[in-house]
Amino acid sequence: MIAQGIAVLLEYAVCLAPGLILFGFWFGLMPRNQTGLRILILVLAFVLMRDVMTPLQMWRLNGDLQIGFLANPFVLALLGGSSLLLVALIARGLPDLWRLVVLSKGNRLAGPVVGIVVGCLIGLPLRFFQGADPTGIAGYWTWLPGMALLAYGANALEEVLFRGLLQGYLEQHARALRAALLSALAFSALHAFLALSVTQLGWPILVFTLIEGLACGLVRMRYGVVASTATHGTAILLIAVPIVAA
Repeated sequence: MIAQGIAVLLEYAVCLAPGLILFGFWFGLMPRNQTGLRILILVLAFVLMRDVMTPLQMWRLNGDLQIGFLANPFVLALLGGSSLLLVALIARGLPDLWRLVVLSKGNRLAGPVVGIVVGCLIGLPLRFFQGADPTGIAGYWTWLPGMALLAYGANALEEVLFRGLLQGYLEQHARALRAALLSALAFSALHAFLALSVTQLGWPILVFTLIEGLACGLVRMRYGVVASTATHGTAILLIAVPIVAA
């Protein structure tokens, strides 16, 4: 499992490297006072990291918006842990941008609880609509811990970028509700390439990501990024299944 996982991750790294190098130079040469453009570069680099996984069969979507991920929990855990490391690097290496990130607001316990509840409201209806019982898939329970680390770790990075940096930046220029709406629209729009080209599943992905983005944006507005990460991660975890070889 570990040897196979390392091979998968090396292939992913090789495919990703040329694009990330270009994004790195672009970000490094961008003047520090161009905050909005610097955030955009980071967001687009994340979109590249996410979408490159699709042709490599590291994850896939079907018409019921069921998300399949590699059945290798080692790969999932490493990807989730790497995402958390990137969050730490942003916090440490980009303090001027990190100041935009509101991790928590109000009651620190209520925020994650509300986030999980909202995530269930998004994920459970889809789970029932799909009519599948992933717990019946062989190896599901050994796969689940790695998937949980990916769901919450990778989406922590995504939430820091969209609801932390982007929404935090927009709140400096617009009302909080409008900033939440704009971050949701950006979140959905930046799934367009995935929806219309990479997977060709079209409007269902855009509708789902808009709903998810609005929910996360509103939760972030009230409780902060930790809570919106709980929303996003819970929703994805509920609709995720391991990819089983035919």
